[in-house]
Amino acid sequence: MMSLSKEWALLSRAMYGQNFIEELSNFLKRQKVRTILECGCGDGNILQGLVNNGFNGLGIDGDSEMIQMANQEHSHPNINYQVLNWLDLGRLSEQYDCVMCRGNSLSYVLNWGKDKREPAEIVTKSVAKSIGLMFDRLRINGLLYVDTVRQKDIDAGNRKIELKYPNILLKGKIEYDLARRIRRTYGEGVVLGKEFKGGGESVFITPNELEGMILGLKPARVWHPNLKSEVNYHIVCAKK
Repeated sequence: MMSLSKEWALLSRAMYGQNFIEELSNFLKRQKVRTILECGCGDGNILQGLVNNGFNGLGIDGDSEMIQMANQEHSHPNINYQVLNWLDLGRLSEQYDCVMCRGNSLSYVLNWGKDKREPAEIVTKSVAKSIGLMFDRLRINGLLYVDTVRQKDIDAGNRKIELKYPNILLKGKIEYDLARRIRRTYGEGVVLGKEFKGGGESVFITPNELEGMILGLKPARVWHPNLKSEVNYHIVCAKK
């Protein structure tokens, strides 16, 4: 049976390929980014792709299996990987041109890989704390890049889904418990030629809520960039 970390890594590699990496690289270059801190870097697939395009990076993840995969499969002379929960970002002294937390990772801040789920109010406060810690690690004029579920997906409610990508064929469902602010996903099929069956549960943060958390930090600018290759989540960016 595939571990949760390997499930996530496999799905991420299939959903975010070279087109996304190239588009994200071009976006970051327009923002004058050279150094990147990726929080929740997973197996390092995205960060390695960015560094291959000229960036330097530190990838952190609280999941030791993820960091093991990153070092084994996506190492690069200009990347360091470290087992570190981003709630402990105060242990880092360096500042970066960009701090990134993508793939709806923020919503798993307290609940990744745990059987007991923290309630939405506690998770939401921890997401806001996370945003502040990430913002602190930015240089002046640095870029914060985060994302969350799209409002149109929340509004669509419970539904069956079918994902068809060049390397993915999945059928499943998405469910929203609006009272408890819970989002559940499940899919089964084939991903990168391997049989896949899995899903997850997380507290969802709306795009407006995420923007409000960022605005509380008094950034120089907040905006919602549209990357065509990001078809799953809503991006919110800010300049320090």
